[in-house]
Amino acid sequence: MKVRSRISPAKFHSAAARTAAAALVAAVLCAAPALPGASQEAPDGGFSMPLNCTLDRDCWIINLPDAGQDDRALDHRCGSRTYNRHEGTDFAVRDFLAVDEGADVIASAGGVVTAARDGTPEHFLHDEKSSRLVGAKACGNAVIVQHEGGWESLYCHLRKDSISVALGDRVKRGDKLGQVGMSGRTQFPHVHVEFRRGGKTINPFTGGPIEEGCRKPERPLWQAAADIRYPEFALYAAGFTDHVPTAQRIWSSARSPVSMARHAPALVLWAAMFGVRSGDVLKLRIVDPDGAALAVREVRMNLAQARTMTSVGRNLQPDGWKPGRWLGEATLERFVDGRTLSRKIAVPLIVK
Repeated sequence: MKVRSRISPAKFHSAAARTAAAALVAAVLCAAPALPGASQEAPDGGFSMPLNCTLDRDCWIINLPDAGQDDRALDHRCGSRTYNRHEGTDFAVRDFLAVDEGADVIASAGGVVTAARDGTPEHFLHDEKSSRLVGAKACGNAVIVQHEGGWESLYCHLRKDSISVALGDRVKRGDKLGQVGMSGRTQFPHVHVEFRRGGKTINPFTGGPIEEGCRKPERPLWQAAADIRYPEFALYAAGFTDHVPTAQRIWSSARSPVSMARHAPALVLWAAMFGVRSGDVLKLRIVDPDGAALAVREVRMNLAQARTMTSVGRNLQPDGWKPGRWLGEATLERFVDGRTLSRKIAVPLIVK
């Protein structure tokens, strides 16, 4: 049986930031069991997106709750879209630039704010030093909302100084709570959301406790209109650079320039992916203005990864790059039950 750590609202309150009485009230609300006769369904027709974004266009589900009953990490369909002892659902934005632009975290249902913590520093480089600095504040800047029927929702890793609600505030579905950030123990910009009832963390994709195991009946807590589904793989960004990019560079800004100089030192096409697994195939191709392929690469993934990137390119040619419209093509394929699932991105580039 897995040992799972619990995050209580009381941990979001310090003597300097909240009174002891407020912390006690929040802790009691968190631990309160479901009321007798309360509905087993999510409040107000179900929970909605915790981010103000369009799923699979400018935000993506990266990790699901860990439903494994031993030390193996398994999502609710016995897949690999999770990691050991993960209790929430992670909704990620494209890159650190999206954090700078502001990605609003919003209430998934109406209720009352029972805990809020702000002021926790953000760490954009994940290393041993940042892990020590995070310490016990793994959730980072966070908000808890109490809903009808004994439900509550928890939102983690919010941006420092972005929390827009306070203890006792009443919020409606879609009201802004804060913004996506890099506070707490996180390696990429996202909001981690958990749903709880009666002291148990509930998997929003099955409607049952997360520890009940995988391949159980699915009675989702999500509002039907939210159209939140089991996440497949995602080819979420691709672009050109004039050098071989590091992963950190892509995580910082997964964007492509409109144009590039004819004498740029290199012409490189990169692609970034979420949720790949062993056997997935990425195909990259750079096409010049005459339709000829300058560079081609095919990569077969050999392990499951929540996030990864790769690239292909060439160094500057003696006569420089041919002026005109170039094209980068990225295709990610997965073979399932005799079918091929694919995601494609075409990236234009003007060389001048």
